[in-house]
Order: sequence, then structure tokens, then C-alpha cells
Amino acid sequence: TTTVTVTAEDNYSNTSTCTFDVVVSDTTNPVITCADAPGTAEATSSSGAAVSYDDASATDTGDDDVAITYSAASASTFAIGTTTVTATATDDSGNTHTCTFDVVVADTTDPTITCPSAPATTEATSSSGAAVSYDDASATDAVDSDVAISYSAASASTFAIGTTTVTVTAEDNYSNTSTCTFDVVVS
Repeated sequence: TTTVTVTAEDNYSNTSTCTFDVVVSDTTNPVITCADAPGTAEATSSSGAAVSYDDASATDTGDDDVAITYSAASASTFAIGTTTVTATATDDSGNTHTCTFDVVVADTTDPTITCPSAPATTEATSSSGAAVSYDDASATDAVDSDVAISYSAASASTFAIGTTTVTVTAEDNYSNTSTCTFDVVVS
């Protein structure tokens, strides 16, 4: 606030004064520009992935150093899926403006599967073949601790005379799959 004093004087040096206040206030929001969203990040654990992004920029007519804050910090761990980050520019007068961008974390990596060793050749017990048991396959995944494993033919089922290829499939919670195979031989 600035007080302005006005003085009027006539030709005989008679004066009269009055005052008034001039108030200049900053009501203009800063201008903020978000950087481009980072590309999709690959999940490194069930928590997601650490993702870094470029800083936003901001300008303001009355403030040379506009403060910028973020709803989620760069290089922090973002959950699998889409997280919207809000950047807020605040000038010295408390005026704000925001922009947003999305951080995307996905699990696109197949689980790692290990097939059991092929069982020894089994003698047929009937014209249908023989019941053959085999060990379980194993699977690991960086994101999913409980990978589903399925078999094209179950252990202890009857296998026909000849060679049957068993396909083992591991699938994680995000539908990523891996396969391996082994042969069951009945003679």
C-alpha cells in the first residue's frame, strides 16, 4: 500500500491537501508447463518401479523464483498402473497454477520357468499305455510371488505308448507367460 498526498495551491499560496491509498496486488496466477510424461517403466518388484521425470517450469510477472511442488517426487517408487502427478506452481503472493502428467508402470516381463527332468522311459502296463508321474516345474517372477503353473498333461495320468511332449506354462498376475517342454516316453 502506498499513500499518495495531493496538494493544491492557488495564486495566493493557499493550499489544501488530501490523501489516498494505492494498493497494488498480485492476483495473476503463475504459468506452469509440465515436462513430457516419462515412457512406460517396467515394474521391478510387486511395489512397482522407481521412476524419474523432468522438472516442470514456471514463470510469473511478479516473482522471479516460482516454487514448484509435486504430488509424487521424481525417483520415488510408483505402483503398477497409472499414477497422475500434479505439479503446482506458487508465487510469492500465494497464487497457484497446476499441470498434470501420468507415470505408467507395467509388468511386461515373462516369468522364468524351469521344467522338471523328463521321467525315465516307462514300460506300458496296458494297451492304453502307462500312468507316469513326474516332478513339479518351478517358476519365478520379479513382480508376482505366486506364479500359476499348468501342464498340458497331468502327472500320474495315463500316457499313450510312444512319446508325449508335455508343455508347462507359467503365468503371472499380469498375463505374462513362459513355457517349457519335456517328453514322457512309454514303450
